[in-house]
Amino acid sequence: MTVLFSPLGLNYGVLYSAILLVRPTRVVVVTSSQAIGNLHSAVDAARFYHSSFEVETHMLDDPLAGFKEGRTLARLLCSSSDGDNVVNLTGGTTVMQDCVRSLADRLRSGEKRVREVAVIDRREADEQKRAPLFVGELIEVAAP
Repeated sequence: MTVLFSPLGLNYGVLYSAILLVRPTRVVVVTSSQAIGNLHSAVDAARFYHSSFEVETHMLDDPLAGFKEGRTLARLLCSSSDGDNVVNLTGGTTVMQDCVRSLADRLRSGEKRVREVAVIDRREADEQKRAPLFVGELIEVAAP
């Protein structure tokens, strides 16, 4: 079982790309009340190509300054991971990224398999906004 942990901000193309590039069986999303509306756009589009995954969401109350909240969430998420863990470090706010990075560190210290990845889109920012459902590139940041 492959679990993808990913932040979700206002640019939902990152999550869409991560799902299609990783092909997880479970997706755990860290997001905010401002960005949660983008979840269905990314997930529904990804399910067109990869239908066999479940989604779990966790919303941060303070996605801009809630580092303590994010790290508390990382501790909780660590206990629910099993199998191959892929942590996407891109997308969302700095707090969301810190949360998933903290999760990766905790998983690794618990001797669990972790791949840290980044999803990038080399297109111009205007083009990314105009057509967010574009599969970008997956960069291996740290492999197990």
